[in-house]
Amino acid sequence: MKHLRSSVSLITAAFIALAAGSACGLGFRNPDQGARATGQGEAFVAQADDASAIYYNPAGLTQVKGTHFTSGMYLDFPNITFHPVGGGELKAKDDMFMLPHAYVASDFGLPKWRFGLGFNIPYGNSMTWGGDNKLSPAVDKSSMAIYAVTPTVAYQITDQLSIGAALNIYYGDILSRFKFAPPSFPSSDFEFRGDGIAVGATVGVLWKPHWQHSFGVVYRSPFAVNFDGTAVVNNPPFPGFPANPGPSPANLTMDFPQSVTAGYAFRPTRKLKLEVDVEWTNWDTLNTVRVNSPNPAVADDPFGRSTISFNWKDSFFYEFGAQYELNEKWELRAGYIFSGNTVPSSTFSPNLPDSDRHVFSVGASYNTVRFTVNATYQYSRSTDRTVLGSPNNLCDGQWSSEGHAIMLTSTMRF
Repeated sequence: MKHLRSSVSLITAAFIALAAGSACGLGFRNPDQGARATGQGEAFVAQADDASAIYYNPAGLTQVKGTHFTSGMYLDFPNITFHPVGGGELKAKDDMFMLPHAYVASDFGLPKWRFGLGFNIPYGNSMTWGGDNKLSPAVDKSSMAIYAVTPTVAYQITDQLSIGAALNIYYGDILSRFKFAPPSFPSSDFEFRGDGIAVGATVGVLWKPHWQHSFGVVYRSPFAVNFDGTAVVNNPPFPGFPANPGPSPANLTMDFPQSVTAGYAFRPTRKLKLEVDVEWTNWDTLNTVRVNSPNPAVADDPFGRSTISFNWKDSFFYEFGAQYELNEKWELRAGYIFSGNTVPSSTFSPNLPDSDRHVFSVGASYNTVRFTVNATYQYSRSTDRTVLGSPNNLCDGQWSSEGHAIMLTSTMRF
């Protein structure tokens, strides 16, 4: 039973730490949802003057005239390295991942109202370590994606003050595949797949008391996704189990946090804009997750349930950006982000090798009357982190990561 409980804990840990990638310091949040914002370090809440305002600050839609269609792709090339205690080196096998986004916004000829519809992936990513190494008991491959469809409305109360709100309709799917091998038993393969739907909301305010100054505040509500699916255990290592149990029903409910972002933008001249944003994310509410299944290989109590701790902590995200209008056609951007670590060593997982993170970006826009294309390059570097006391000491050692990303977003105006 000791070996069984140990393996069940590993199974459960892999269930609930499925997201990984470049969003270290943000849990499994993906903040990069538009090339203009990403080019200036995501410091965009007090500007939000294109259709991506649907995500960054829905109140900013009141600055969009006519009808705009915006779409693009974020391509990230991560490099994550683990040096275990005792020597050796492991590298994550993910070479690239993609995050699409699309927004449409229109005033429909109304002077005060704006309406929009957005699509993006605000949470999730993927991680692959392979199935035959020190980390195999935690992950071979894991992925989670939370897709959001976001109908949005904004209203301009006065020439200086606007408000906006969005209904966030989320669809999530997850996959976890790994090996586990208790002492004296053969290796076994485990896989879980599930999906679910949830609803949340975003509200924002934009205040521009003077052409040189603007302020923005955005609140995103918490939501919870019940991932319902199946689990399969091949070659189970426990005596008395069938040769290949499953697929077995399994599900879990994961809470996603509320967040608040506040920003201030200052224009020293008409051509130059400087902005600073601060974002708080309430990850402290993610403490435990309970997995339900009638299969004892997945759950370790008589009722088919298992609980494990996250014990994440709240994170802060500091964003600094600049935009310069070179001429009527060209705009240049630069930005810097610092995000703080979210995951303590006691619940550290190779699915989310979290650490303090520095992000640098540069970008440019080319504008015509009907068309704009935005391009951004981003470099991220996480502070090297030494982990001791991780679950079963599986992740003890030094972790480091860096990443290169490019982002392209285009806009058509009608």
